[in-house]
Amino acid sequence: MIYLRLSLLFFLLILGCGSSEIEVTGKVTIDGTPLAEGEIIFEDAKGLVTPVGTKIKNGEYVALMLPGAKKVKIQASRSAKKIDPLMGSAAQEARIRPEFNTLSKLTADIKPGPQPSLDFQVKELP
Repeated sequence: MIYLRLSLLFFLLILGCGSSEIEVTGKVTIDGTPLAEGEIIFEDAKGLVTPVGTKIKNGEYVALMLPGAKKVKIQASRSAKKIDPLMGSAAQEARIRPEFNTLSKLTADIKPGPQPSLDFQVKELP
């Protein structure tokens, strides 16, 4: 009888833990052109939920996340202009200005249900 109760409790817990993740899609442009490659990260505004990161490819991304207020960071790199003498090749450096990643003020409010495209425009470092 105790096994039946534990099984029922386990089953109810699993049903209650159903995923309520929302699919979020959008476009990212850099100086008006689709960002070829990069990463977009959605951090919970209160820091209570694990951040969600996904790849940006040809200016587009798709991510699954829980609803709520998010801080958004967008990252991309490029080859440095100078050759690293130890590596014999160009190192990678940030491509996007800090106000869109490390110092980001970008936000998003993810609501339950279907989402409109969530698009971002960023600026390239000189």
